[in-house]
Amino acid sequence: MDVARGEVRSEGVKVHLTPTELALMLDLAIHAGRTRTRAQLLNDVWGYPDDSGARTVDSHVRALRRKLGDDAIRTVHGLGYELGD
Repeated sequence: MDVARGEVRSEGVKVHLTPTELALMLDLAIHAGRTRTRAQLLNDVWGYPDDSGARTVDSHVRALRRKLGDDAIRTVHGLGYELGD
């Protein structure tokens, strides 16, 4: 991930991400090694003050996995998500 350019590459190939997908990846990268709850992601990426709309996070994670591979984002069951290994 090249934050300065706003680019993400998978296996050397640039992957087009929407601004929201890029913001989500950036948040996960900033907090690498730590699990982010849906509520934290909704607040930091979308600016939602509560956890309403939690399925929004799931949809964007699903879209990122389609574009970057299933192992790009890891689900921590019962807690949230973190950047994959």
